[in-house]
Amino acid sequence: MIHGTPKIVLVGTGRIAWSLGKRLRSKGLPITQVLGRNPEHASALAQALSCAWCSDPADLVKEVRWLIIAVSDDAIAMVADGLSEYVSEATLVTHTSGATPGDILSQYFQRYGVFYPLQSFTKERQPVWSKIPFCVDACLPEEVLFLRKMAKIIGNLVYQVNDAQRAVLHVAAVFANNFANHCFTIAEKILDEADLPFEMLHPLMEETIAKAVVDSPSKMQTGPAVRGDLETLQRHVRLLEGYGAWQLIYKAMSEDIQLVKRKEE
Repeated sequence: MIHGTPKIVLVGTGRIAWSLGKRLRSKGLPITQVLGRNPEHASALAQALSCAWCSDPADLVKEVRWLIIAVSDDAIAMVADGLSEYVSEATLVTHTSGATPGDILSQYFQRYGVFYPLQSFTKERQPVWSKIPFCVDACLPEEVLFLRKMAKIIGNLVYQVNDAQRAVLHVAAVFANNFANHCFTIAEKILDEADLPFEMLHPLMEETIAKAVVDSPSKMQTGPAVRGDLETLQRHVRLLEGYGAWQLIYKAMSEDIQLVKRKEE
């Protein structure tokens, strides 16, 4: 434990709460208390973090330096409203969302901000914290400095990102992560129906990601659409006639690849 450790309360018991809570504890920033609406979930996380827990905001500990709201986007305002009368004016309250503006907390707390780790968390994988960008912002310069310090302790990459920038960043992240993963899902199912193993695509997927992180992805684009190979494109569209939305996705993606190429020429 580091000297002068701030008192930290973690609100939420989902994937981000578990990952962030364990990382904070491992870096000498232990959680003082977990607050969760489900007593079973809250007590399980508290046990893992060796801290107290509660399911009623009225039972929050006093003199909290930092309160982290790590809940789903649509629950942030409701949770903040329920906490507002029990949180001191000296407490910094942040949420961990990429899509929700930080100023959503302004009507509930005097000190507020955002502590957004730009990563997709799952229980099956251990995050590589040194490679996770932390996007921080706050209502006061001194609170931005505090969040930067916390992010540097538990990670490595720290950026001050305002609400407008973070909204754009989150949309881009959906394309890079959620949509890309959905394309992998489609590929897996198409191969499965042809009795072919998905692992055949693993080297190609790895190479695609490796190229995209060393140079502009648009420069690395390959395939029939960027080549203007209309015969192959039409053959693929016919093959996908029985796949409904997947055929539409293929057409839309191919058309957009061609459009981007024309704009860059």
